[in-house]
Amino acid sequence: MKKGRRPQRFRGLFLHVIAFLFLALPAVFVFLLPTPPVKHAEGPVFEDFSRVPVTPHLKKKQGVRTRRGKRLPLVAIIIDDMGFDYTLDRKFIFLEAPLSFAFLPYGPNTGRLASTAHSMNRDVLVHLPMEPENRSIDPGPGVLTVDMGLDAMLETLKKNISQVPGAIGVNNHMGSKFTADRKAMEYVLAFLKQRGLFFVDSRTTKKTIAYETARQMGVPCGERSVFLDHVDKSAEIRREVHRLVSLAKRNGSAIAIGHPYKNTYKVLYKMLPLMRREVKIVPVHTLVR
Repeated sequence: MKKGRRPQRFRGLFLHVIAFLFLALPAVFVFLLPTPPVKHAEGPVFEDFSRVPVTPHLKKKQGVRTRRGKRLPLVAIIIDDMGFDYTLDRKFIFLEAPLSFAFLPYGPNTGRLASTAHSMNRDVLVHLPMEPENRSIDPGPGVLTVDMGLDAMLETLKKNISQVPGAIGVNNHMGSKFTADRKAMEYVLAFLKQRGLFFVDSRTTKKTIAYETARQMGVPCGERSVFLDHVDKSAEIRREVHRLVSLAKRNGSAIAIGHPYKNTYKVLYKMLPLMRREVKIVPVHTLVR
């Protein structure tokens, strides 16, 4: 009788183990598997311009010489508002050109896509939400406002930057009110200087003092010359690409900002090889000074 009980005991234990594994393993797999990317999420709101944004003043000529001695102007293209539409954003990152990418800290795919861009030696920037003049427009989470206390501003700034892996610079998301406030910009720029980050002024207002303040403080900086897709139509985007090339030829260099729109991708896919005949496309850090 004693010999007959032992197999039943082990048989019961075996059934309990099988039942546990059957119930527990699916939960373990769900926990271990990486979270799938959000293929499409509602994108950020853009600042509402009353007219086409202003082009900044021309600067000193610069460029790069080809083997034949011809000086090619330098062009940097920043794609803003990255981190939302996973599929479309990746298509921009994998374009065969050294584009630069500005990621919103709160984008659902920001961490994943910024890491991808960084691994491909693309310039990664924090697209920093800043207060606009129009109070009805929401810049999204993590916005810096001019009435923030210093501690709150620096804490928010620190959190925003920590959300974007591999970031080497910052540009402003909206910010028509913030970038016109010298004291607020001095707080931000002093922090960026301490962290070794550069700043690109998106120039969302003609009243901006961000670029000149950065230069006065010794922070490496640049400023936007052209918005490629202020009007989201292929014909208008092509026109702005031609204007970008013309400005670069006249000035020696130019910085453009575009957005992850389907029309913008299609135009750049077709025009980037043609642009290379007339300008040298470079990461934006090459043009900050």
